[in-house]
Amino acid sequence: MKGKLVVVLAVALCPVLLPFGKAGSGGNACDLVTKEEVEEIIGQKINTVEVQPGYGNCIYSTKEKFLNETLKIPVVTIGYTRSDVQERWNSWSSMPKSETIKGLGDGAVWSPTYGFFVCKFKGGLLMISVQNKDMAIKLAKKALGRIKP
Repeated sequence: MKGKLVVVLAVALCPVLLPFGKAGSGGNACDLVTKEEVEEIIGQKINTVEVQPGYGNCIYSTKEKFLNETLKIPVVTIGYTRSDVQERWNSWSSMPKSETIKGLGDGAVWSPTYGFFVCKFKGGLLMISVQNKDMAIKLAKKALGRIKP
């Protein structure tokens, strides 16, 4: 039971983690923003950086102690995909309370409800899950310059 509680708690505490798809940079999304850049932007130490198996998303996590267990808590997830772009864009840009962000890519939105940023760029979607809009925009500015056509 203890192990199940830890897993459930870790999932409940993390940002929205969705399979975004393969990174458009020819590798994985960890090529788009460095660990040090994430630490500087979010003001928190990142303990692990790993690629989400099968998708290429990059998950930046911290370690937290809880009930005598050390939990790995995802705090930032970054992905870039060129699959189902229009369908995904339509879904995220029409979310209730989503906010249009001007000046990034070919269109960008922030969903405060989900802590989720989506930006159309170079025929794909950059997607960032993080706790606030300002962090998302700063991370996006770093990543957009590294996405290759």
